Amino acid sequence: MIEVLIIVGVFAAIIGFFMYASKSGAKMLAERDARIAKAEKAKAIVIGSHAAGIRGTGSGGQYQGYEFTLEVSNSYKEPYRAKCVWEVYPMGAPKVQQGMEVNVKIDTEDDQMIFPMDQGLVFSWNFQMMHKKKNKVSAENPLIK
Repeated sequence: MIEVLIIVGVFAAIIGFFMYASKSGAKMLAERDARIAKAEKAKAIVIGSHAAGIRGTGSGGQYQGYEFTLEVSNSYKEPYRAKCVWEVYPMGAPKVQQGMEVNVKIDTEDDQMIFPMDQGLVFSWNFQMMHKKKNKVSAENPLIK
């Protein structure tokens, strides 16, 4: 009898965890969508890029992460340089060659977060999360770089 209670308890814990995780994920996606929605429309010129060390498979197929140096401007801001990481899908690669102009949105909270608005290009939230964790660990322990 105790075995049945243990099995039911473990099963309930697993289901509870997945329900919690799915609600947290949905909340995070909604927050990201809201952040992009209130961002300012702009144009960016690709100054340079290099592979950022991330790759994977997303909704558009396989992607490669690139860190871009961009010159960003809109009617509210003087042109400035920004560095950000985007996931570039095969269809987006021709749009981000050096010297090309890309439609973007500038985050209202952090002007270094530049969201691409062209098809085949996606802001890399994965890299953003990894970078924040790395910076947090480095700040807590100055010996880690």
